[in-house]
Amino acid sequence: MSARQLAVFVICFAVLSLAIALSLFSIGLWLVLPFAGLEILAVGVAIGYSMRRSAGYEWIVVTDREVSVQKSEFGRSQSYNFQRYWTQVRLERGPSRLRPGRLLIGSHGRFIEIGREFVDEDREIFAARLTGAIRDGRRDGFNDSKASEA
Repeated sequence: MSARQLAVFVICFAVLSLAIALSLFSIGLWLVLPFAGLEILAVGVAIGYSMRRSAGYEWIVVTDREVSVQKSEFGRSQSYNFQRYWTQVRLERGPSRLRPGRLLIGSHGRFIEIGREFVDEDREIFAARLTGAIRDGRRDGFNDSKASEA
């Protein structure tokens, strides 16, 4: 959804919720009104958090000499550069299905987590493709639709 469509959705939700609360308030159920306000506030905060979270990205570029990772989360952007020859991709398994694994990239003891939003199966596929791209020096090692969907 675009920001405008989301704003229209929140406004429609608020109007509908307030209409129901006001109709119940008019027949004497006054306690519904403050809870409707809390509901609207909670939905607005959740949607705002979700929008900020979805604006994040990870951009990985493999060149002949280096692997560059640019991460953006919550409006904060960071860049990391690793020498391609020394770069490692590590896949750490989670202790249970409820606690997913982690995908790390780095070298010389400095590792960062990538692919946090992936499910374990996609994380494994992406790790294998990224390792191949780094090992072979392919610039387009993981640009097909299967990896993009992951």
